[in-house]
Amino acid sequence: MGNIVPASAQPILERTHDIVRMRANSNGECFGGEIMDALREAGSALGADRLDVLLTRTVLLRTMESLGETYPAEVLQNYENRMRISEALRYLREAIDWTTRLTNSLKRCPVGRMTPSFVLWQTDSVRGRRVSI
Repeated sequence: MGNIVPASAQPILERTHDIVRMRANSNGECFGGEIMDALREAGSALGADRLDVLLTRTVLLRTMESLGETYPAEVLQNYENRMRISEALRYLREAIDWTTRLTNSLKRCPVGRMTPSFVLWQTDSVRGRRVSI
């Protein structure tokens, strides 16, 4: 179940990126919880079901973790401490890039069935690292 990336993940993340960017305060900050609110809003605006939004959240959490965030799930629930908008957008941009690479890898796969984890491994091994998501 953890290897499933919904087809709607990329549009949801792109719309979330736009929403978070527009909602930043004048100091260039946002709450981590606002990212999750924007993710839900983007999913409902695109007509994605709740499971797709949750699976997209998992993609974002794994991306945040790979970029060095120690407790990403806690960050996305936080309404007390602000984070720099540049950091929030970096997480979202990397998640968008990852889903784009995954989608392109699936399109280039030879005829036959491959699991998403194999495609992910193949994509990341080209970059010199192996990541299992």
